[in-house]
Amino acid sequence: YCLLKILKQCQTLREALITAGKEVIWHGRTNDEPAHYCSICEVEVFDLLFVTNESNSQKTYIVHCQDCARKTSGTLDNFVVLEQYKMEDLIQVYDQFTLAPSLSTSS
Repeated sequence: YCLLKILKQCQTLREALITAGKEVIWHGRTNDEPAHYCSICEVEVFDLLFVTNESNSQKTYIVHCQDCARKTSGTLDNFVVLEQYKMEDLIQVYDQFTLAPSLSTSS
């Protein structure tokens, strides 16, 4: 259930940003790239990274979560949104996800 909720949140946020006229820029993610955390509240930021225009031009990304970015700029004027995963890829991972069988412990 949690995976589906996160997938839906990513899709809904992406669509809302585009509808509001905010460009979502493909950034991709490398295999060895560490997780990103908001520079203000330190929550993990997944898929859609909100970075300031200045940090984007310098390629030194100061990442914000959506909540902290909106507190800084309600219209996100000072932010660029970088997308790390294609929605199709996330959906494919979700569709192919299977739980590992539980290991029975015998006493």
